[in-house]
Amino acid sequence: MPAVFITGATGFVGSHTVSALLAKNYRVEIIARNTSKTNFLPDGIIVHRCSLLDPSPMREKLADADFFIHIAGLTKARKKQDFYDVNAEAVKIWLETLGKSSPKLKKFVLVSSQAATRPSETPITENDAPAPLTDYGKSKLLGEKYAQQFINRLPIAIVRPPAVYGPRDKDIFFYFKLASKGFLPLVGNPDRKFSAIYVKDLADAIVLAMEHPDSAGETFFVNDGEIHTWREFATEVGNAIGGRKFKIRLPGAALWGAAAIDETLSFIVRKSALLSFQKVRELLAPWVADNSKIVKKLGFKPKFDIKSGIQETANWYRENGWI
Repeated sequence: MPAVFITGATGFVGSHTVSALLAKNYRVEIIARNTSKTNFLPDGIIVHRCSLLDPSPMREKLADADFFIHIAGLTKARKKQDFYDVNAEAVKIWLETLGKSSPKLKKFVLVSSQAATRPSETPITENDAPAPLTDYGKSKLLGEKYAQQFINRLPIAIVRPPAVYGPRDKDIFFYFKLASKGFLPLVGNPDRKFSAIYVKDLADAIVLAMEHPDSAGETFFVNDGEIHTWREFATEVGNAIGGRKFKIRLPGAALWGAAAIDETLSFIVRKSALLSFQKVRELLAPWVADNSKIVKKLGFKPKFDIKSGIQETANWYRENGWI
C-alpha cells in the first residue's frame, strides 16, 4: 500500500484531502504540530508530531514515503515574517529533507494559492507573470520559487487553488452564519468576478496531481471552470439557507473600517487579525484564473458547480449545528 505523508492534514483542505486519499486505499501519515487538533480525521490514522520548520525527527520515517503533499501554511499572521517562514522557508526545508531521506519519492505536491499570482477580471494562465498583492501571496509565490529550484532533483507538482468553500471551512462560514440570521451583505462591487472551487473537488485535484505522471515539473490553476460574481454567490447562499433574506449593500470602505477595528484589537490581544488591511486588498480585487491546463493535461473534471457545492456546504453546517 503506497504511503502518502501530508502536512496541513488537520486543516480544512487537508482533512478533505486525507479523506480522498483513504478512499483510494493509500496509507496516510500526517505531520502535525503538537497543538493541532485531529477531530476531523478518522481514528487510528498515523500522526507524527513535528515542527513544520524542523523535520529532523522525521528523517528515518520519510524513507517510506511514496508521495508527499505539502498543504500546511499560514493565511493570517501577527508578524510579516511568519508568512515567509511558514509558507516559503518550510517548503525549502522539507524539500531538502526529502531529497536526502526519501529515495523512492514519486511526487511532491505543493498546494500554493491563486493569491501568489495577481488579480484579474479575465482568466489568467500559468504563463502570466505574477504580481501578488499581500505578504501572504508573496510568501506563497516564494514557496513556489523554492520548489522550482528542486524540480530537476525531485518530481514536483504545484497546485494553485482560488477561493475554496465547503464543509468544515471557518472563513466563508461567517457568510453562511449571517445568511442564517436573514442577512446577505454585498460589500464593494457585487459584480466583482472570482474563481472558486468546492473543497472536495480541490482534494480530488490534489490527489490527481499526485498520481498523474504528466504533472511533474508543472504548475496548475484549479477551479470549477466558471467565472462567478459575489452577487451570484450571495444568491446561492441565500437559496441554500432558505427563508427571507435582506440584501445589504455596503461600500468597500466598510471593509477597511472593519479591518481597522480588527487590526487594533489584534494588536491589543496579541493575536492575528482575521480581517487585516492586506486581506481587504485581496477581497476587493477580482480573481479569475483559467483551469484549462489541468483539465487538458491531467483530465481534471470538477463534480460540483457552485449551486450544488453551496447547498452541500449549507447542509453540513446545519447538520453539525454550526447554523
